[in-house]
Amino acid sequence: MYWHGCNYPWSTDGTTVYYGMDFGANVWGAHLGVSTRRHDIARDFLEMASLGFTVVRWFVFADGRSGIEYDARGLPVGPDSHLFTDIDVALEIAARVDIQLVLVLLDHRWMFEGVPDMIADPTSGVLLEASLPDGRAHILHTQAGREALLRSVVEPLVRRYGFAGERADLGSAILAFEFMNEPDFIVEEWERDLSRHVARPLRFETLADLVTQCSAIVHRHTRVFSTMAAARLHNLWAWNDESLGLDFVQVHTYPDIRHTSRDADVFGVPVASLGMSKPVVLGEFPGNAMEQHPPGASPPATTLDDYLEFAVKAGYAGAWPWSYSGTDGYGRIPVATLQSFARRYPALVNPRAR
Repeated sequence: MYWHGCNYPWSTDGTTVYYGMDFGANVWGAHLGVSTRRHDIARDFLEMASLGFTVVRWFVFADGRSGIEYDARGLPVGPDSHLFTDIDVALEIAARVDIQLVLVLLDHRWMFEGVPDMIADPTSGVLLEASLPDGRAHILHTQAGREALLRSVVEPLVRRYGFAGERADLGSAILAFEFMNEPDFIVEEWERDLSRHVARPLRFETLADLVTQCSAIVHRHTRVFSTMAAARLHNLWAWNDESLGLDFVQVHTYPDIRHTSRDADVFGVPVASLGMSKPVVLGEFPGNAMEQHPPGASPPATTLDDYLEFAVKAGYAGAWPWSYSGTDGYGRIPVATLQSFARRYPALVNPRAR
C-alpha cells in the first residue's frame, strides 16, 4: 500500500489565499467556496492528476471561519447552507481525475486567539485585514462545545458521504478524515511544542477523546479511514494507541540544521524503527526546500526526489509534499521531479500522469 499524494491545504487564485474559506460561507458574510470557483479548482486537480497524485490532503474548517453556523454562545449548531454544496463539488472534481481526498476537519489554529488574517472583499476583491479575536478554543474546552461540534457538524458531514448518506455516491472519493492538523502546538502536556498563540492549551486526554469519537463516527457511517498527524517525530507515539481508532498515522518533518533539538529529521528513519503498529505516511515535508524556504530557515540538502525515493524504500505508506498551493515560504513543488518519479513508479501514480 502506497498513496502518492500532496498537500493542497487551501486553494489560491494567485492573489487571494483561501485559507479556511474553501468550504462554506465565512464569518465575514462572504461565500468564496469551491462551488463559486469550480473551473479553477478543477484545473488544479487536473494538474495534480497529471503530476501523478492519487491523494490530496485538504483543510475543511481550519480555524472555524467558514462552513459552520454558531449560536449566541459561539457553539456550533450545524453546517451552514453552503458547506455541503462546496464539499460535493470538491468530491466530484476529485473523483473525475481519480484522486481521493484526506479531509482535515480542524487546523491547530482553531485554538489560536486574536490571529490577524487577510480576506478578500466579496464584491471588490480588495484584500482586507480581519481577525477572529476570541478564536474557537472554548468549543473544545467545554463538554457542551465538544458535543455540539461532533453531533451537529462532524457527524452530519461524515454521514452524508457514508453507506446510507444523501451523497453516498461521492463517498469513494474520500480516503480519510483527519480530526486536526498538527495538534502538537495546542497540547498542554507538550510544553516544548506549545504555540505562544494558544492561551488555553488542551489536555491530551481531552484531545484523545475527541479523536476517538471522531474515529467512531467515521467507522460507524463509512468505509473510509481515520487518521492523525504528528508535527514532531517525538510525539508520533501518542497516536499508536489502538483505542483511538486510527487506521494510519502521519508524521510531518521540516528539519532545520540550525535547530536540531527542535525536532528530529525523519529523512533516513525507516518505518520499522518507529515502533508503530499502523501504516505511517510522511504527511508533510518541504517540496523544494533548497530553493524555497522561509526566511531564517536552514533546511538540509534533501530534495523532493530524495524524500520520495526514501519513502518508497523505507516502508512508508505515502509521501505528501507541502504544497501544491505554494502560498507560504516553501513555495510550489517542482514538476520535473514528479514526472521523473511517475516514470520510475508507474504502478504507484495516477494513470493520468504525464
